[in-house]
Amino acid sequence: MPEILTAENLCFSYEKEKAILKQFCLGVDKGEFVGLIGPNGSGKTTILKLLSGFLLPESGNVLLDGKNICQLSSRQRAIKLGVVSQLIAAVMPFTVKQVVEMGRTARLSPLLPLRQQDNEAVCCALNEMDIFEIRNKLFNCLSGGERQRTIVAAALAQEPEMLLLDEPTSALDLGHKLRLMGLLKALQHRGMTVMAVSHDIELMARFCDRLILIKNGSVLAAGTPSEVIKPELIRQAYGCAVSVISGNNGEPLISAEEVQIK
Repeated sequence: MPEILTAENLCFSYEKEKAILKQFCLGVDKGEFVGLIGPNGSGKTTILKLLSGFLLPESGNVLLDGKNICQLSSRQRAIKLGVVSQLIAAVMPFTVKQVVEMGRTARLSPLLPLRQQDNEAVCCALNEMDIFEIRNKLFNCLSGGERQRTIVAAALAQEPEMLLLDEPTSALDLGHKLRLMGLLKALQHRGMTVMAVSHDIELMARFCDRLILIKNGSVLAAGTPSEVIKPELIRQAYGCAVSVISGNNGEPLISAEEVQIK
């Protein structure tokens, strides 16, 4: 399959800080479900911001469907790429439905009202994220999990070719966490490409086709979950000893050994 998203030799550092990324390379094939994992501070969120065009690299290129993402308009990017950020602004005086409707902006002509197809996409996203019943509730009054599901719904209503998600399940309870991951897998089966950052290694291993393990801004390992979730690689990345066993469906499960605190 051709790559839909490519990072070529990315270099990036925040002001007055050491380099976060040096010659970083990554490719995501169309129709893949990729999980980006790694310890705190390894550069995962920075990588997603660069891949989405939110940050500009000091050198190197990000290609979205073969085109430099920096040369695409925000509208062109939004049609191809939906982004769910980790931090969600609380000050948003709109209803849940209005926030989800914003996901249709890239597909609307300026100043024109929502069409039937737009309303159908919004309704579908509300139902898929189990927030239809709270569609008239103010976003500011939502719980953390409800906010997160609303933002994901807005990205789904956008109907992009690819979704980039940063910790999409961090504020969700177990039921909604599994529901969201199952939905992302279903979207992949319908042809969408998905890439998610998560600290939940086992959840990523269960649903992703491929995992990319990041440490200090570099790829430590990449491959199938069974190829990446290995005791030695986890020790190198996270600094802790683990045992790995196979789950009912063959996915790797982690059992942490005792951590010595000094």
